[in-house]
Amino acid sequence: MLPRPVEALPMPALAAATRKLADKLIEYFTMGEPAALALAQAVVDPTTARRAAESPERLRVPGGVILAIRADVWARHIIPDPRNPRIGPSRRHPASNLIGTGESTRFRPLPEPIAAPGRRPELVQRLANQEHLAWAAQLAKEYVLDHNDWRESLRHQGVMTEVWLAATAFQHEDETPGVTVPVTVEGSSRVTCAHDLLALRSADVPYIRDTAKLRAHIRKLNEVIATAGDPAQVDPEAAVTVRCERLPALLLVGFEPHDGIGADFGVAVRSLVALRHVDSPKPWGEAAENEALADAVVDEIERRTLITPTKADWLRGALSPDQAKAAGFNDDPSVRAAAIVRLFAERDQAIHAAVRVAITGQSTRKNITTKLLLDVASSLVMRSVSEEDSRKRERMRKYLKSAFPGELAKDWEATFRGAEELAKAALEEVVKGEPGVATRELAARSAYPLVINGQLTGDRGTQNNDQPDRRQPGEVIDRMRGTRHGVYQLKQTLLDSAAGRRTRKVDETGQVVQNDDGRDILVTDADLRRTFPPAGEGPSPTPAPRNAAEILGNALHDLATSIQAVESAVKVVETVRADDGTRAIESLGADRADCEAWRNVLQDVLFKLPIWQQRSIQRHGISSEDPYDPDVDLDDEVDEEPDDEFDD
Repeated sequence: MLPRPVEALPMPALAAATRKLADKLIEYFTMGEPAALALAQAVVDPTTARRAAESPERLRVPGGVILAIRADVWARHIIPDPRNPRIGPSRRHPASNLIGTGESTRFRPLPEPIAAPGRRPELVQRLANQEHLAWAAQLAKEYVLDHNDWRESLRHQGVMTEVWLAATAFQHEDETPGVTVPVTVEGSSRVTCAHDLLALRSADVPYIRDTAKLRAHIRKLNEVIATAGDPAQVDPEAAVTVRCERLPALLLVGFEPHDGIGADFGVAVRSLVALRHVDSPKPWGEAAENEALADAVVDEIERRTLITPTKADWLRGALSPDQAKAAGFNDDPSVRAAAIVRLFAERDQAIHAAVRVAITGQSTRKNITTKLLLDVASSLVMRSVSEEDSRKRERMRKYLKSAFPGELAKDWEATFRGAEELAKAALEEVVKGEPGVATRELAARSAYPLVINGQLTGDRGTQNNDQPDRRQPGEVIDRMRGTRHGVYQLKQTLLDSAAGRRTRKVDETGQVVQNDDGRDILVTDADLRRTFPPAGEGPSPTPAPRNAAEILGNALHDLATSIQAVESAVKVVETVRADDGTRAIESLGADRADCEAWRNVLQDVLFKLPIWQQRSIQRHGISSEDPYDPDVDLDDEVDEEPDDEFDD
């Protein structure tokens, strides 16, 4: 993601300015002096916060109104909630009789903080001792870093949305004097990650706050920035520290209960947090998120004048087919689909930079992988679909986003050439043994009609369906584009789509296959998967072979099955463990005569395979089996539930 530029940090406020803000908080909100001082010391600019205190924000909660002030705060003067509510289900309470039996149960869980006496807008947290706080904070940190890790985002952007802080007094059951410090009631994960990047132990903050040391630290950071001259040249680790040193916050400084309501500040704070996390707005969902990202990408590319406004409208789906044709664009939705996919997977630096800015501007934690780009692109492609049924549309969207092969991240061009011309170029590549730009464009165009017509679907599970394998549609299409037969089938897909028909099945010469009644046979998902099986599985078996090719195909399928069985058997052998935990085969070995016989058989097979491969190349060309880019994430969720067919 694009990093946020660093800039010199303001120096921590002098004691006089901090004192004035604390006095204002005491005067306006009846805060206790320790709480007011704790908030004032945490604020970066006390003068601005003092003005904000004159007209605080009013946050409605059940039972009253919480008063709050917006201000930037120093990360080193606040702490995340040591009893982060996210870890609630994993806490072990005294009733379990587990307290003291292990590190995770060394202490009883911290109790819920309560409101300070005298209606002061503060919280009170009771502890056994400092070690109790350190233990609780460490458990919370481990959970956050495992389940809600913001560190990668914060490295590049810092904390961008405000955390909510309440002055909290820590009261110790031993002889340790009490301390008051701003504690997050919302945003604990972000502050936890910021402290980790600053190499700061959160539980130490209440006891080590030192404005003089902070001032010296900030001065050194600013010297590093000044020495670099250009903000982009600042040492990366120093830049991370600068971004994490301060963060926006909402200081909860007061509470006005409704008449006759007995709610206190503690109850009000819990209600406010619950409105965010318990009774929160329903998430948009993946489809809506990708729609928003897709529009943002096209808007950013248009804003940078990398495409014309008319082309941007075409890509967004804002032009009808007639309007697109009148504007000089193709009205075929499969051509538009290919253009969209090419744009999102473009490696041109100017385009790619615009895509990065648009996506990281919407979500700082999304890794910009090929999978994400193709998922977002499929949202724009879906805008050409006329299907009204929402259930079918969702199924189409789900399958379409996995229908574009990862190969499309490589070089190719989205052209307006016709299906015949494109297929001819693709065949030439396959015959030469070099499936490339033309076969990629053919794959990008064909994915749309195959999926939208329900003739190629995603994984439908294993229950009550005729689906020979569980590959994603894009993997099937990628297998097809590397063979003559596959190119013929993809070509027929485009021709039939342009004619308003569903795709008809073709044979190895490209001729449409007909049944005994002379009617054309429509291709199905099962047909495509059997005809173009995964590499290594051999041809799909023919139930009643009638010629040499079908008999040979069945024999090769049996060979593939046997080879896979050998591979599985070897793995089983290697799983056997000796008493010391090492592989038994490595210490005990196998019979010499057996190994010699097996090796002879395997060597004989290995000698024959290149010859068979060469004969296939001479007849069919080379199948494209290049591995995907290791940086490309093509994993997707597997749907265990079967889906109905599109057609009734």
